[in-house]
Amino acid sequence: MSTSALLLIALASVVLLLLLVIKAKAHPFVALLIVSLLVAFATGIPADKIITTIEKGMGGLLGHIASIIILGSM
Repeated sequence: MSTSALLLIALASVVLLLLLVIKAKAHPFVALLIVSLLVAFATGIPADKIITTIEKGMGGLLGHIASIIILGSM
C-alpha cells in the first residue's frame, strides 16, 4: 500500500473519530474501537489477525481484560 493511501486513511480515521465523539456523542473508547477496526480493514490486515493486533496495541495482558472492564463500566 502506498504512503499517500496510508496518509489518507490516517486522516480519514482522525476525522471519523472526531465526528463519532463530538457529533454522535459516542463513548471515546467505543469510538476508538470502531475506528481501529475500520482502519485495520482499510489497510488490508487479515480478519483473523485484527483482534490480536488491537490487543497488542492495548498492551499484552491489559488488552485481554481492558475491553471487558471498560465496556462493563459504561
